[in-house]
This record gives sequence, C-alpha cells and structure tokens, in this order.
Amino acid sequence: METLSSVRRPVRELRPGDHAWLAYSGEDEQRHVVGSFVRDGLDSDHKVIYLAGSDDVDVPGMNGVSPRPGLLTVVPLADARRPDGGFDPATVLKVLASEIAGAEDGDFPTIRVTVDMTFVLERPDGLTELLRCERQLERAVCPSTRVTAICQIDRRRLTPDARSALAASHSTFVTPNPEFSDSVLQIVRTFSPVGLSLLGELDASRHMVLDEALNAVLAASRGEEIHLDLAGLGFIDLGALNMLADVAARRSGTGPLVLDSMPVQLRTIMETVGWHMLPGLRLGSV
Repeated sequence: METLSSVRRPVRELRPGDHAWLAYSGEDEQRHVVGSFVRDGLDSDHKVIYLAGSDDVDVPGMNGVSPRPGLLTVVPLADARRPDGGFDPATVLKVLASEIAGAEDGDFPTIRVTVDMTFVLERPDGLTELLRCERQLERAVCPSTRVTAICQIDRRRLTPDARSALAASHSTFVTPNPEFSDSVLQIVRTFSPVGLSLLGELDASRHMVLDEALNAVLAASRGEEIHLDLAGLGFIDLGALNMLADVAARRSGTGPLVLDSMPVQLRTIMETVGWHMLPGLRLGSV
C-alpha cells in the first residue's frame, strides 16, 4: 500500500539513505527480496546487519553458505521488551546504532540493515510501539550516505489498517528483482497472487524469456492458480497468446492460468475467438 510520495525500487537498485518496506506474503517472497539483499551485500563485501526476533533465525539468501568473517552480524531482539512484556523501541535503536557505528569503524563501503519486526505484533501495544520505532528509523536512515535498510514484516499478521499505517512510515517500497528486463519488456515475479507481472511489449523475440519465467513459477507452484498481471502490457502478439493457451491446456485439472487486468481490446479479441473458454485459462479481474 504505497503512499503518494513513495518510491518503488527493485532490491538491486536500493541505495544508501533508503528506508525500504517489505510486507512479505510468505517465505518465497522473503527469500527473493531479503535473500537477494543479503546475498548481494555479502558478495560485494558490504556489512550486513540482520535484526531478528530470535537467535535461531534462518537468514534468507544464505543457503547454508558461511560468509567471510565479519561481514554478517545477526542480532536477536529477544531482550527488546519492557517489564510488562511490551516492546521497547529504544533498545532496538540503541543496538542498531551500536552495530552501525562498529561497521563504520570497519570502513565498509555500504552497510545493509534488515529488521524483521513481525514478533512485535504479539506484544502489548505492539503496533503503536512499532510505528514509533519506524518513525525513528526513518529519521536515522534517510540522511545516511552509507546505510541502506529494509524493514520486513509478515503481511499475513497485519490488518489492512495496520499495513497502511506501517507503509506510510517508509519512503521506499522494495520489489523483487525482475526475472527479465530490457528496453522493451520487464517481467517481475508476484507473490500475492502467485504469478508474473508483465510491463511493456511482448513480441516474438521475447517468447523464450516469458516461457522461462513462467516455467520457473510453475515449477515452484503447488498446483494453485497462477496469475499474469497484464495491466502494464501495451502489446502482445498472437504467438504469445498461443503459448499461454498451451500452458493453460497442460495445466487443465490443476489451478488455472489467470489473465488479470487485460487491456480492453485484447480481452475483446480473446472473447471473440473464444480463447477465454479454453480449459485451464481464465480471464481475471479487469
């Protein structure tokens, strides 16, 4: 839920001063976004600070690989609580300030911070204290020339009002890196719903990249419906439509291939020729 002043950036394009927001829908999205943030930082010899609700966190993106000593610090926040069991933002900010100061002394070119605050919602007045913490993080990170931060939280634990309030406390929204991107077409994974978002123009020279991206999503799916968001698609050729129809036919009996936000002219063509009635294919939301 972006605000009017928010900026959307793929995770690879985040830069120092970004205090980014990720409301992840599950482990797959968390791995794609936070995992890329962590892994790319370690590959670039950036300092990575991961703040989590417990000390047994499985850091996304590591895949069992041990980073070079000193690059990754995992800080459990189990002690960030008041005597009444509530959440204490001051403890988090103090710990983070100490870790950043230590990283700056280590002369790292960039310091990457990510915080998973989902556990806070279980505490008394958790949302109120979390919002207070986020406002202070925004003031601390945005002026920085070395710190890039992602605040992450499980969106399944949020009410719509809570999600809106938390989103408003961030100036940047982080998105997955595109599966494919050039001057004509961009293909981006989506996770709620599961599928792909297509932006630009899809012609014969780009059938293969769509096929590869779609097969990757299908391989990771568990038989649920797969959505293609076509709202940003200005052109699609008949060959690509035939390919989608073939994919849908092969999936007949499992979750359908759903074409969402299809441009009116294209939707009219599909309904005229009867493709919308093909087994395994469904026209979704307009």
